[in-house]
Order: sequence, then C-alpha cells, then structure tokens
Amino acid sequence: MKKKRIVSDLTLISLFYVALGVILLGWPELSSRIICYAFGGVLTVSGILRIVRYFLRDQYDGMIRKDFSFGLVLAAGGLFLIFRPDTVVSFLPFVFGLLLVAGCAEKLQTAADLRRIGIPLWYVPLIMGGVSLVLGIILLCQPFGSAMILTRFIGVAIIVEGVENLAALPIFERKLQDHYSDRM
Repeated sequence: MKKKRIVSDLTLISLFYVALGVILLGWPELSSRIICYAFGGVLTVSGILRIVRYFLRDQYDGMIRKDFSFGLVLAAGGLFLIFRPDTVVSFLPFVFGLLLVAGCAEKLQTAADLRRIGIPLWYVPLIMGGVSLVLGIILLCQPFGSAMILTRFIGVAIIVEGVENLAALPIFERKLQDHYSDRM
C-alpha cells in the first residue's frame, strides 16, 4: 500500500538523520572528512560514468544530453571533495543551515495543511518548524570559531530535525489515512 511505503520511507529518513547527527556529535572531525570522501567518491564515479556514457551513445544523443560536460563537472567536484575536505567542511554549516530552513518551510506547510483540515494538533509542526528555523539561522550565521564545535552543533541540529520528523509522523500518518480513506 502506498501509505505504508510513504510512512516507512519517512521513518527511515528520520532515523538516518538521528544516526548521522549522533555520528557528527560523537566524532566531528572524522565524520566531516568521511562525508567529504564519500560524497567525493560518489560524484567522481558518477562523473566518470557520464563521460563514458557520452562516448558510448549516438553522437546526436550525446550532444543533446551533455553527458561529457556534466560528467567533467561532477568528476572535478568529486575530486575537489576528496583532495580539499577542509575547504568543503567550511561550507557545511551553510548547506545544513539551508536544509534546516527548507525543513522549516515544509513543517510550516504541514501545520497550515493540518489547520485547514481541522486537525487539533496543527501547532506541533508549527513549533517544530520554528525550532528548525532558529537552528538553521544559527548555522547560516556561523557564530562558532571551532570547526569541531560547529560540527557537533550540526549533529545536534540534525538529531533535533530527525526527532521532530519522528514526532510528527503520527499526525502525518493520520492525515494520509484520512486522505486515502476518502478516496475509497
């Protein structure tokens, strides 16, 4: 059933957030480098595969899909992540801050949707969205001097985001159940 799959996927994503946050909190320096190496490896391999695909495709298809140029950009970005992880780590607060602010926007949408359909606990995702917004703004402003403290803060912020998502799951599941029962 589609509803069960959606709830299962959201639960797994939320648990992944919590686990990633715990790793960043416990081992900030090592985890930052591992994340850079992992993403760098994925991007480099993806770029190489796109370049190879360019030469294996029909010349007109390759020209339209831009596999060669896109592959070069992916491979270069991946190699940069692998060989310059310290530079990349300095951008992580900005990226995670944007993700938290985006999560806030999604929670505000959920709160508005729940209020519109008359769910009494609509304010719970609103409060959670406010917490995500505050944490995201703090990360975007980068008030910390130490990369380790900042990485730990990112870990805490990701744990909070995952726990917020898990706490909102019953409300979301009820919303899905009402939606799908109305269609049967």
